[in-house]
Amino acid sequence: MRINISNLYFIIYFTIPFFIVNGSFAQDDGLVYVIDIRSEIGGGVSTYIKKGIQKAEQVQADAIIFDVDTPGGRVDAAVRIIRSIQATSIPTIAFVNRQAISAGAMIASACDQIVMTPGATIGDSAPVDGQGNEANEKAVTYIRATIRSTAERQGRNSDIAETMVDKRLVLVRLDNGVIVRMRPDEFLDEQDAGTQMEVLCAEGELLTLTTREALEYGFVETQATSISALLEQYQIVEYEQDYGGKIDTVKMALTNDDYLSRKEGRKGDRYTSIKSLRDVQVERFVVTLADRTVFFITSPYISALLLSLGGIGLLIEIRTPGFGVPGLLGILFIGLFFGGHMLNDISQAWLPFIFILGLALIIVEVFVIPGFGIAGILGLFLMFGSVFFVFFQSTDDLGLALLWLSISVILTSVLAIVATIYLPKSSPFQKIALSTVMSTDEGYHSAGTLDFNSFLGKTGIALTPLRPAGTVRIENKRLDVVTVGDFIPQNTPIKVSEVEGSKIAVEPFEE
Repeated sequence: MRINISNLYFIIYFTIPFFIVNGSFAQDDGLVYVIDIRSEIGGGVSTYIKKGIQKAEQVQADAIIFDVDTPGGRVDAAVRIIRSIQATSIPTIAFVNRQAISAGAMIASACDQIVMTPGATIGDSAPVDGQGNEANEKAVTYIRATIRSTAERQGRNSDIAETMVDKRLVLVRLDNGVIVRMRPDEFLDEQDAGTQMEVLCAEGELLTLTTREALEYGFVETQATSISALLEQYQIVEYEQDYGGKIDTVKMALTNDDYLSRKEGRKGDRYTSIKSLRDVQVERFVVTLADRTVFFITSPYISALLLSLGGIGLLIEIRTPGFGVPGLLGILFIGLFFGGHMLNDISQAWLPFIFILGLALIIVEVFVIPGFGIAGILGLFLMFGSVFFVFFQSTDDLGLALLWLSISVILTSVLAIVATIYLPKSSPFQKIALSTVMSTDEGYHSAGTLDFNSFLGKTGIALTPLRPAGTVRIENKRLDVVTVGDFIPQNTPIKVSEVEGSKIAVEPFEE
């Protein structure tokens, strides 16, 4: 038995190096990392993609393929994704699986190569506000400059990219096949001059390209029905780039046809094929349940809705006695709002504490300090500030942060008005609310002998400060009262202005 065990150790010892070497050879066969962009673009998606790129760099992937199928989303998140893509030295390929609309088109344009499936679409990148209306001129100019610089960086026709953003432009193809964009007045001048040109996108339209059109206009490199079919067409190439006598080797992904074309060109000796992507290992960056949850919570409309519902719940709780369902729901929604953004970016972990501090100041203002003063103003400032900085992460985000904060405030106000007017009248609320009025007219009397209605209009003196509750003396009787206005100091003459059951409201009295 001992001999057998010794033999087993011997076999293991000498076969481990074989597996290690074999594993290293398998790694040398190549690795392509696939990162999905298949949801609305939000803060969670930008963080997920950044992590995916970092992971691809750690495992030394030969290329990154972004599997794109998105209707767009937040521009600030798209800009952060573009920066992450541009920062990596790994060749990047955008695989437009069905659609790359709005922010999705911007992200695809940032990649070294764009591949589309038959029947896919790309374009329509005009910015819109929270209601889906056209954004202002400043936003259009910013997005137009961003997509233009992104396209130019990858050697794409920036005029095509700009026409995806600004519907005031006209995209035409000249007689020589060159595609250019024109302002409407320039287009009319060229028409009057008799210039022969084909209108590809008229004024008032946003350019959206099908796969066939994108290939025809030279905006994308090729088409493929799947990632496997895409890999069949590509290889990793090294290119020796001359920077004023200094040679720098750049790694890039090229289609087989493009590589052969460049190899036969004037600088063909500078291109060297490293490996084909035909047989490489493909690994997907896993989208976990936590990632999907963060995607959902940090999407613009869900964030605004959670914030509004949370605000309504807390508002109802403050205005009603005790602590019940509205307060719990308010805390839940606010917690989801901040929690989702904290999971997306841990540097925002301080913001919930600022919000809680602001809420505490509001509660102190309502229940402890009379009137509405510095505590209430500071509380509102802290609450709005914490929400603002959730959306604001760079100077580029200022307009969008103000937009989403405004949307949340407006939505909260509308829901608050609706809840105040219609909720008390609703059937579910009537079933749980106590509607019986125990008035003296109905024969109800308190256990004592006092008829509080008899104090209406009577005067007395405040025995304690009224903030707003306190004690007064009226006709040698000590009564617990509340004020109907501001703070009333001790020993101030008062007058009973309202009686409701056993609740007595007073106000300052001047003889």
